[in-house]
Amino acid sequence: MEEHSIVESVLDNLPVAVFAKDVAGDFRFVLWNKKQEEVTTLPAAKALGSNDYDLFSQESADYFRSVDKAVIRRGKLMKVPEEIIETKNGREVHLRTVKIPVHDKETGRLLVVGISEDITEQFKSREQLEQLNLHLVATNKELQETQMQLIQAEKLESIGRLAAGVAHEVKNPLALLLLGVDYLSQGIDPDDENVATILDQMRGAVDRADRIVRGLVDFSSQRALSREATELRRVIDEVLILIKHELTLSNTRVTVKIDKDLPLVFLDMSKFEQVLINLIINAVHAMAGSDSRHLEILARADSLEDVAKNEGARSREVFRSGDRVVILEIIDNGCGIAPSDAGRLFDPFFTTKATGLGTGLGLSVARRIVELHGGELTLRNRTRERGAIARLVLPTKLGTGKVRTTTREAKEIDTSSG
Repeated sequence: MEEHSIVESVLDNLPVAVFAKDVAGDFRFVLWNKKQEEVTTLPAAKALGSNDYDLFSQESADYFRSVDKAVIRRGKLMKVPEEIIETKNGREVHLRTVKIPVHDKETGRLLVVGISEDITEQFKSREQLEQLNLHLVATNKELQETQMQLIQAEKLESIGRLAAGVAHEVKNPLALLLLGVDYLSQGIDPDDENVATILDQMRGAVDRADRIVRGLVDFSSQRALSREATELRRVIDEVLILIKHELTLSNTRVTVKIDKDLPLVFLDMSKFEQVLINLIINAVHAMAGSDSRHLEILARADSLEDVAKNEGARSREVFRSGDRVVILEIIDNGCGIAPSDAGRLFDPFFTTKATGLGTGLGLSVARRIVELHGGELTLRNRTRERGAIARLVLPTKLGTGKVRTTTREAKEIDTSSG
């Protein structure tokens, strides 16, 4: 009797619910500890001698009985999927239960012993976390949509700044077409050798105008970020066509140096053009006080041999040591970055330009676009010479390894003609 009292005392003080059913006795309960009373809100006096059909709904009792029979068939411990019990007061209790068949040596009875942990609070916390996660996903989606709208708004402002230059660039081939039409309208002599030349010039003018207009249309389009393997030189060439008029008016000489066999980068061409246009126009404005304006655009492949810890978690999430990257630098010989402005360059609405010349969103939007590409944008002053460097680090899908020394292919962009 004393041993039975000790066992009963131990069972009643356990933090888990314990019960046992007599298999031969229609699975009637023969053990029901205090925690089981608390969980089910059913006293042991009522539960003992009863079975599941006496205590729970038909649906719940059928389920419990099927699990008990499965435990007997297997003859070993069985983890039961999460259970839900609705108590008399309408409270739902979530349980994590294990059941095991036990032979009582004294009576010879086969018992199904169950041990249940009340995980109701855990379930509620999990449910709250799931709801919070859904809310965060929805909020993140809204944020992304807002970012895309902001990117598009900044793009439209860029289009406004480029409109006059694009119109000028289109006007030249249209004038050439008009001259050709005037010449041909006077009559076509089969022996006139100029006809073939004029037709070639007209065809070239149409192609040039079409390229400029298509470039502007593609640039102005609004769509979700879509990255494709892209040749960086192609993007740079398209941008220089769009801003050629601005470069010409400002008498800016542009030099493009790109590594031979530069790896492809994965870009949304329209959105990345927006970044380059912003950075180049900023550089042109920064060179307003320079006697000789020279803009260098350099691109090379590299491997990140050591990503420094002091670059911050943000950088370390983007790049790892050994990553193969393309580094693009836009270098000007302008006024450079004032020390007081260095920490605020990417702040929204911060601008050093005169009123009406900028919203202060360009650089913050440009950085965000680069980050959406998995890259990094930084600005710093040149070390020995006057001016600043905009540096973009872009990931590639190529293998890692040290970069071989390559011969750079130089291209001088003629911006002297209208």
